[in-house]
Amino acid sequence: MTGILLIVGCLFVGQTESTPADHGTEVRRLVRQLDAPQLDARNAAEAKLIELGPETLPLLPSPDSQQSAEVRQRLGRVRRALEQKLAAAAVEPSRVTLHEKQAKLSRVLKEIERQTGNRIIDSREQFGRASDPEVAVDFNKTPFWRAMDRVLDEAGLTVYPFGSERAVYLADCPEGAVPMTRACCQTGPFLFVPVELTAKRLVNAANEGTLHLGMVVAWEPRLAPIGLTQRLTEIQAIDENGAALDVDVRLGALEVPVNPTATAVKLSIPFAVPPRDVQKIVRLTGTLDALVPGPIETFRFTGLPAAKDVSRRVANATVTLQGMRKNDDIWEIEVRVRFEEAGDALASHRGWIFSNEAYLEGPDGKRVENEGFETKMQTENEVGVAYLFYLEDSPAKYTFVYKTPARIFTTRFKYEFQDLELP
Repeated sequence: MTGILLIVGCLFVGQTESTPADHGTEVRRLVRQLDAPQLDARNAAEAKLIELGPETLPLLPSPDSQQSAEVRQRLGRVRRALEQKLAAAAVEPSRVTLHEKQAKLSRVLKEIERQTGNRIIDSREQFGRASDPEVAVDFNKTPFWRAMDRVLDEAGLTVYPFGSERAVYLADCPEGAVPMTRACCQTGPFLFVPVELTAKRLVNAANEGTLHLGMVVAWEPRLAPIGLTQRLTEIQAIDENGAALDVDVRLGALEVPVNPTATAVKLSIPFAVPPRDVQKIVRLTGTLDALVPGPIETFRFTGLPAAKDVSRRVANATVTLQGMRKNDDIWEIEVRVRFEEAGDALASHRGWIFSNEAYLEGPDGKRVENEGFETKMQTENEVGVAYLFYLEDSPAKYTFVYKTPARIFTTRFKYEFQDLELP
């Protein structure tokens, strides 16, 4: 038996609010206090910097030789604590507060868009059959996916997870389809949805064969995960008799690179086929590892093409402009991007970094997009790329702009399914 459920992950691009000037003044005062003669004053300054929260990170000075060893050590602890807070905030769901006894669906969806930054596309309009029913909503800091569940259930709609843009695609709910809220597990900004169970048995050996659970993993796009890893040893399943179903762990882990425009992926979990008298999986639990980028940082380089081996560092990322040279009619700008503690973020199958923005900015503020790029080198924590540009005037007039996440987090998400009927 196969059950299919249409769902979609929508993207929330988080925006960092500007930091007030007095906040910067306070940070500078506390950094100076890290070198105070009194131990209590130093400890108090360190604690206060952490208390100010992740928005303090860009205001902290970079480690340099002019700082005392103790100040560098304390700043290191502050950065690590704030980055942990930033990682925790990144995996919180966006929330909706909205109270309407009766409102048009289009108005409610626009308000959800405004509050969360999540784009919503009604794909029914392509077929000329979009309707705009009235719905009642009562949300108070309700997680995004839960709010969408309620709105779409009332409107008789569902969402589709594999659209061409980073958005929630609305579609008519197929007759007899299982409502999203009954089947999925919501964990932070993630949805885990079982979509099918398939079994194969050998004709002459009834208890030999395979069982696969297919599920869709979707997310709010503010995460834009770099990659997902499902370690098969992290999955446990129990049948109605209380016996464990054996997970086929020979693969070790399912590693899924994520396309930068994707909002969902499919996973297939392998089991040994259970005896024929087993009718359902009563409870299945798992933990998924996600590589998640932090906020986008902007690196700017002027003085082209004379600039050579100029480095800029923000948080854990260092971008180095190695040089600019002309090759026939094309100008080539070569950069290296290095991450401290990159983990698996730059593994050969992770192409996210090649989607980073890289462009020239003219004196009038207009962008000149690159015409392509060439990969020069790649290691476990560094990538070298040459970007190609056509220019009609002197490159010295331009600023090279490169944008990348400066931090990469590894975060774990737990999920649970109940009462999955076996085929």
